[in-house]
Amino acid sequence: MAGLTSQKIEMLRTLVSASPDELVRTLELAISADGAGGPLAAIGAMVEAEAAERALRFTVLAPVAPMFGAAADGRPTWPRAALKSIWSALKAESPDLVREAADACHYLDPDDPAPEIFDQLCLRAADGLDAAEGEHYAAAAALCETVRPGATAELVLCLRMAPIVRPIVSRLTDWVQRMTDERRAIARLAYRDATALADGAGPLLFEMLAAHMRQPAMILRIISAVMDHPGERYMADSELARFGERALEEIEGHLDRLGVMKPGAGVQAGRDAGAAVQRAIDAIGELEQSVQLSRDGAWGRRLTKLKQSVAGTVEARLREIDEAAAQALPVQKLRYSARLIRTAPKLTDPPDEASINGALGLLSFADAVRPCAPDGGFGVVRGKVLEALGKRIDQYVEDVLEQLRAGEVEDDERAREFLGVAANLLALARDDKSAAIIRRRAAAA
Repeated sequence: MAGLTSQKIEMLRTLVSASPDELVRTLELAISADGAGGPLAAIGAMVEAEAAERALRFTVLAPVAPMFGAAADGRPTWPRAALKSIWSALKAESPDLVREAADACHYLDPDDPAPEIFDQLCLRAADGLDAAEGEHYAAAAALCETVRPGATAELVLCLRMAPIVRPIVSRLTDWVQRMTDERRAIARLAYRDATALADGAGPLLFEMLAAHMRQPAMILRIISAVMDHPGERYMADSELARFGERALEEIEGHLDRLGVMKPGAGVQAGRDAGAAVQRAIDAIGELEQSVQLSRDGAWGRRLTKLKQSVAGTVEARLREIDEAAAQALPVQKLRYSARLIRTAPKLTDPPDEASINGALGLLSFADAVRPCAPDGGFGVVRGKVLEALGKRIDQYVEDVLEQLRAGEVEDDERAREFLGVAANLLALARDDKSAAIIRRRAAAA
């Protein structure tokens, strides 16, 4: 690597190796896009090699790989550095098997079973970690135990379950979308095989599957298939009760975050708040569809209160839209006679950016919650608020255009700026087509 000393090269290699996966992917894309030569090209080759190494590691250890990272919602996790240590141990003690796995990766077909070599390496890692012999395995075990006592034993059990979990993971997307009788039978056999390995293996099986899901509450679909759509009391008394409790805690967490979010702080804040609502409604739906809840049961009562709280919080935010829009599109009262007073757009001052951002934020929130509004129980309120706002904006636009045609506006350009604000608000309140009509009329006025 021209221009770099061996010490600097080793330092770079250490930095790349210690970087998070997201950063390595970013570096790989940036350097490949740049297409530069010289030292940068050599660094790019280093990053590319590291990315390929991590891809192989993830493929081989796929059943457990997503469980390494920051702890979240009580789910079992282990430090990412422990995964690296386990992989280093496998490369040191079984280099031929690792090379065989790398070769197998070049011929992977998603429709075929995974090569047996992957599971062989997982089982070797389980044995090595269980014995904690050797520098790398000992380091991995020490890292795991810093998270919680017994974490190493859990990881060993998960590695032993790799042959059970891997075939399901490869088809997991299809499973959560449609649970057939055949898939239900496979899930039950997998659960039986897992519980035969050791006490506590059953819940860990579902923890491993949940780690591969975009929404962890979706694991309730697989659990429901295994338990044959269980009743609330039956599941709450089983070893899988944690997943129902966790779904409820997830909803509570989204509700708490929604309570402190300020959708009126801007478009991104509004969309973030809307996403929290969507996730809460999704988790509610997963629990309702997967478990037979009882109105008198602890879960049923708790979920009913949560649904009411989510709907009430969202409706309160939606009702703030009218006032926010009034601040963004200010009006004034004009007296024409002793008895005749008319409300007209106030165009004497420039548009207020803070008020506009507030209104756009709340409308972005209303737009983000649109898909879940019917299920969330706030669809009627949302519809009424946006319908009323649409009529308000329509009237505001007509009044501004009338003032422009009558020559009553001191600054035509400022009037068009307000029409632009109205168009932006209406795009979120109604649709882009309505907003485009306003912009065309403003340009022609």
